[in-house]
Amino acid sequence: MLSMGIPSRMAAAVQSMFGGLNVLRQRVVDAVLADDHRLPLADSNGAMTGPGAISVAALQAARECYEVCARLHDEHAIKAAIDAICARRGVLPPDDKKTIGGYIARAADHAWWRRALRKELMRRFEHTSIQLGLTYVRADPYVSRETCLAQAAQNEANQKALAAVSAINEHGDVYSLAELAALGMGNKTLRRGELMLRIRGFEEVADKMRHVGMFWTVTCPSKYHSVGGTNAKYTEFGSPTPRAAQAYLADVWKRIRSSLHRRGIRPYGFRIAEPHTDGCPHWHMLLFVAPEHQTAMECVISAYAMHEDRDEPGAIKNRVKLVRIEAGKGTAAGYIAKYVSKNIDGAGVGDHKVFEDGRTYVIAPDMFGNMEFTASQRVTYWSQVWGIRQFQQIGGVPVGVWREFRRLSEESVRNAPEPIREAYRAAQKVESDNPAIAQRADFARFIRAMGGPTVGRQAAIQLAKRAEDVEGRYEQVEAHRPVGVYLAAQPHAVYESTRYRWTIDRAGVALAVPRTGVNKYTQATKAPTDVVPENKKFTSSFNAGRSFDREGAPCARINTEAIYLHHKKRPPGGPSAHLAHLQRKYKKE
Repeated sequence: MLSMGIPSRMAAAVQSMFGGLNVLRQRVVDAVLADDHRLPLADSNGAMTGPGAISVAALQAARECYEVCARLHDEHAIKAAIDAICARRGVLPPDDKKTIGGYIARAADHAWWRRALRKELMRRFEHTSIQLGLTYVRADPYVSRETCLAQAAQNEANQKALAAVSAINEHGDVYSLAELAALGMGNKTLRRGELMLRIRGFEEVADKMRHVGMFWTVTCPSKYHSVGGTNAKYTEFGSPTPRAAQAYLADVWKRIRSSLHRRGIRPYGFRIAEPHTDGCPHWHMLLFVAPEHQTAMECVISAYAMHEDRDEPGAIKNRVKLVRIEAGKGTAAGYIAKYVSKNIDGAGVGDHKVFEDGRTYVIAPDMFGNMEFTASQRVTYWSQVWGIRQFQQIGGVPVGVWREFRRLSEESVRNAPEPIREAYRAAQKVESDNPAIAQRADFARFIRAMGGPTVGRQAAIQLAKRAEDVEGRYEQVEAHRPVGVYLAAQPHAVYESTRYRWTIDRAGVALAVPRTGVNKYTQATKAPTDVVPENKKFTSSFNAGRSFDREGAPCARINTEAIYLHHKKRPPGGPSAHLAHLQRKYKKE
């Protein structure tokens, strides 16, 4: 049963099945074998396709795009050809909202292709695993073991790359990028702490306003669930991916939100996207609302969540569930804490339990080789592979303003209006052994200073931004960067935050430089022997107009503007590129 392109576990899953299910799974494998345009899922030994094969395929794709640019001289023809190359390999084309120079730069860059092909391969591999029942509670919950190993290796490689690159600010302070990343929301402990801080703040505000809390769970119709590869409805519906299921839930919420808005109902809280063990997401939502709106909101959410396939068996029981959080029977923050923790790092949760097929299962850690994977790690990998945002605030005040206040100094707001100073005090955490001095950040106090939990984007305090031209990886872009805050009633008085200017030192870090074998526009500097062998030259193509040799030494700059002018669309009535060349060559004296 082993064939080129089929992982050994997937082949065994079909070989061991009999009857009707065998036919369904055999069709999945046949489709994989017939797909000869995209990367195979596995090598000839049945192991998952690795980074080496992805890198080779990325190099080939970048070369093909380069050849298109050299052969064609019309912007639309170039984009059509590159779009076709992307479609054949199963990846989305570069963003066409940018300039044509940036579009070509991405398509001709080996690093861009490597990222796109890896994402496509991981998602296709995991989707196939879901279809064959290898991603399920009785096999590998949430994501397959191959995906766990591949994503863990990628995360480790990313961490090593960050640790190897230094950043220096204007004060001479030197940190690795890994150290700086650990100070932000990439740190799981900090991420969990901030989420719980904001949830508690919402609850405290709701208590003051005598609003009620409701905990919702909304699930997709059965046709979005593989159920270990046994659900015929799933196959008949086209075997949707977890991303398709997430899009369905987002669309349902969009309709719910619009309906509530028309009724003047403004809920606020959080939603958590969590996977079933077959990878299909469901949403948990903690929402607070005025008590007079509670019944109306229940009707709206239930109606839209049940709109599609409402008559299917089990829909009424499983599709929508509501728990009213009653005063005196636990806090809302305490109720949702386990869901936050189990989807980040599992801290304080105990056994990781799931309810599947009418039974409660405990998801125990797994050992593959010398690596242990907990249930929370699997959920994180699921989110990373499918690009699904796990946590999202609903309503409330902009969190960007909250974080900006953490960057302000006391001196910068000393003479500010009272709302600014009140919001600043709420956002500060003071650590001290003296209880009279120690202070925790208070999100509830901050919400009140901003105008209340339903104020939304009309908050009393806004984020100040400044437009800057930034030399990006592929082109120059205009970025609007936060620089402080201002009172909405006084937009010209900006209270600036403390920010540092960092210089990235990549010296000696060969792996940090994207590489490609396309050398058409590369002019390497001379080596000590005055000769640079062809196999020792590589380039990041249009990476800020600079190419590098294998030792990391910069080569001649690439004139991206000239490349753009060479490939841009001919103006109406203008000469062709060849005719223009002849006119320049033989112009009249």
